Amino acid sequence: MTAPTELSYEQRRIWREETRRRDPAAHHLTASYELTGPLEPAVLARAARAVAARHELLRTAFHDGDGQPHGTAHETAPPLLRVVPVASAEECAELAEAEARARFDLATPPLARLTLCAVNAGHHVLTVVLHRLVADEAALDVLLDELADAYLALRDGDDWRRPEPPTPYRRHVERERAAAADGSWEEDLAYWRNHLRDAPETCDLPGGGPRPGAPPRTPRPARAALTSEEAEALRAIAHRHRVAPAAVPLAAWVATLSRYGGARDILVAVPVPGRDSPEHAGVIGPFADVVVLRTRPRPEMTFGELVAHVEDERLAALAHRRPPSAAVTADLAADGTAPSSPHQLLFDCGDSPPPAFARVPGVRCQRLPATTAAPRADLELAVTGAGTDHPVELTLAAGADSHLEETTTLLLDHTVTLLRHALAAPTTPAGQLSLITEERRRELVTRCAPPPTPLPEVRSVLELVIETIARRPDAPALRAGRRELTFAQVGARAARLAERLARHGVTAGGVVALHLDRSIELPIAMLASWQLGAAYVPVDPAYPRRRVEFVLHDARAQAVVTGSAAPDEAFAALGVPVVVVDPAVGERADGDPAESPRLTARDEGGGEDPAYVLYTSGSTGEPKGARVPHRALANLLLSMARRPGVTSGDVILGLTSPSFDMSVPELLLPFTTGARMVVASTVDARDPRRLLDLVLAEGVTVMQATPVTWGAFLALAPDTLRLRLATCAGEALTRQLADGIRERADEVWNMYGTTETTVYSLIAPVRPEEEDPAVPVGRPVDNTSAWVLDAGLRPQPPGVVGELYLGGAGLALDYHGRPDLTGQRFVTGPPETGGERLYRTGDLVRMRPDGVFDFVGRTDTQTKIRGHRIEVDEIATLLRRHPRVRDAVVVVRDDGAGNRRLVAYVVPAGD
Repeated sequence: MTAPTELSYEQRRIWREETRRRDPAAHHLTASYELTGPLEPAVLARAARAVAARHELLRTAFHDGDGQPHGTAHETAPPLLRVVPVASAEECAELAEAEARARFDLATPPLARLTLCAVNAGHHVLTVVLHRLVADEAALDVLLDELADAYLALRDGDDWRRPEPPTPYRRHVERERAAAADGSWEEDLAYWRNHLRDAPETCDLPGGGPRPGAPPRTPRPARAALTSEEAEALRAIAHRHRVAPAAVPLAAWVATLSRYGGARDILVAVPVPGRDSPEHAGVIGPFADVVVLRTRPRPEMTFGELVAHVEDERLAALAHRRPPSAAVTADLAADGTAPSSPHQLLFDCGDSPPPAFARVPGVRCQRLPATTAAPRADLELAVTGAGTDHPVELTLAAGADSHLEETTTLLLDHTVTLLRHALAAPTTPAGQLSLITEERRRELVTRCAPPPTPLPEVRSVLELVIETIARRPDAPALRAGRRELTFAQVGARAARLAERLARHGVTAGGVVALHLDRSIELPIAMLASWQLGAAYVPVDPAYPRRRVEFVLHDARAQAVVTGSAAPDEAFAALGVPVVVVDPAVGERADGDPAESPRLTARDEGGGEDPAYVLYTSGSTGEPKGARVPHRALANLLLSMARRPGVTSGDVILGLTSPSFDMSVPELLLPFTTGARMVVASTVDARDPRRLLDLVLAEGVTVMQATPVTWGAFLALAPDTLRLRLATCAGEALTRQLADGIRERADEVWNMYGTTETTVYSLIAPVRPEEEDPAVPVGRPVDNTSAWVLDAGLRPQPPGVVGELYLGGAGLALDYHGRPDLTGQRFVTGPPETGGERLYRTGDLVRMRPDGVFDFVGRTDTQTKIRGHRIEVDEIATLLRRHPRVRDAVVVVRDDGAGNRRLVAYVVPAGD
């Protein structure tokens, strides 16, 4: 046994990762070969022992001593090869996969397994599994070459010895240490520090990152091949641009990756052999390394220009390849201005030599495609045949810990499709090369615009309310504290309030301002406005006086409905009639339902009449009012009754401020489904303990809230609490919070939408079996289209990030009195949409292969805090208007626990 020796940079990197990775095969190099013809297994086993005796690393044990890993070479090692009789090729494949996945004991050599499956005397499969601590791809070739030589010699009765034993791998380690100590790498390290400064850590990819606790998967690589004509076109482009053939598929991959996350700065690792000295040629050891290419694709680059760009990057990287990548990574981490682990993506375009056993007389040898993969990065694209006359094949594999396996098939399909389009038109800008075929494009249109769902046609939501009142007149509709109203009583009070509003000048087409908090009076006032053909505009009593005045003036309110506690003087200056609703007066007037006035639907008007106007934050410093028609509101309510599903047996919690669009389904679903609503007071809504007591006391079955409210509520909720339906909206829902809600609810749904598309446009059930850490925002609600478009309004396929455009029945009419802004946000869709009117949300999303959408981010500074939509620029604009402020910047800060707040930085006037 030799004295302990240090490990190379590459070995130490692998050692560290081995202790962190959950995938036992993460550092396995596996190859299987089908051997057809006469073979003598016993002789092959002797040959394997002879090869192992020549190579020190095949006899080396690895230990962690005093915190530093080291290797110790044994004089001998257990047999390298075992022979296993099998009954069928299927059993052989299963055994080969098991061998590929079985973990090595690093302290017990050899870190190599050769398994010969004997199907019959003329049919064998040899599976070689090498740990990357002791071998690389070139070492695999050395092993097989020597194994074939030894087998031939021993089979013929000769002794087998190579002329000289190879130089031990430890000599390579010693030279590495010497170069690190004498500063030989400093010039190259300085290059990498400068070249990778401020580079991104990773490329944004769908599905990445394992959910905590999820087991590692067995990766299944995706494969594709070019036709012979396409392969010739690839080589012709390479020749025309005077680049290595590998640059062409690499450029296609980079172009595709840039479309996935909108990235303009992508790091790709490329393998280098690392065997720079002739004495390394016959040594089994991990000499192979990588260099990092910093590619900067731009949509306007032609494909040919992108090919030249990646080739320039490759040549520059190779010129500075002397320091091991692990040394470069350590130097970058110490520098702190460059990515500490720039090896998320790896591109390999190498061709393996012919199988060594092909030279054994009478034996035909064929390398079998791997059923599992152990890529050297989160994603590894391997291309073979590009530099030869052989077929060009592409294999994309994901690391088990990356959880990107579902991405591989999609990404490879898009890469190959883009490559094919590029080969046909290499002067086309890379950003315009399609990622999908015409057939896939037709499928995409169907997925983005599902067939319409037949729903009852109504001129006004009031028609649905009247039907519910007729069906359930005496059933409880609303409850707030000790007050409770039946559906008939609600209808009667709304009809009486409509009469009062009419006397104050409210007419069809007008707007009624509802200066009310959550209360029984709020939905009554909404229904009263609709009876007159007017729309309502909610005005939160907590709003600043200036905001209230702006909304009333901008909406041209014909009247204000307010509670008895509100002083009439607050509205006198505006010249708007004020109608006070007093609960006590309403109760005295209820009387006999048979003698009470009834709600009636107007014969005039239609689904395009405005139902409400809701003001949202505006980047110019002024709110903007979205006018939502009855057509859109009816579609939302009828759709939600189907999915997620609300029935007359439900009890819905009214929790949301009326100025927030999430309040709309809370307030109106009871009147279209027959459910009962329990109104939470302002005090209850702000106190999680009181809110919990209310939910338990009233038997609430349906509750919606923002993530912040859910978090506070669940912290106090007992195990006995069980909701039938819980929905979350307003901000991104984390998997951890979703799991917490699921423990208290039979169903959990994530809801996404905008005011301009009537509250909710995409919805998704949260399923316990999902492992992705990101909770999707779902599929479109009924009669809604959802498109992912790029800056040129071109539809993007699944996996690719783009801006979300929404169309269909849920679209608002416009921004009240703002034709300029309406024209900017409501646009005519591309031909694929049939010229449909679409709302551009400003949200970046990507579609999954199954048609479900994931939220990615924003195209502007808009954000949501506790569910409220906020234009950060609006806050900054208002601050700059202050006479003592010269300039201001507003940012969003997160405390790490999901609590977000606005922070303003100001420059005082005069400074």
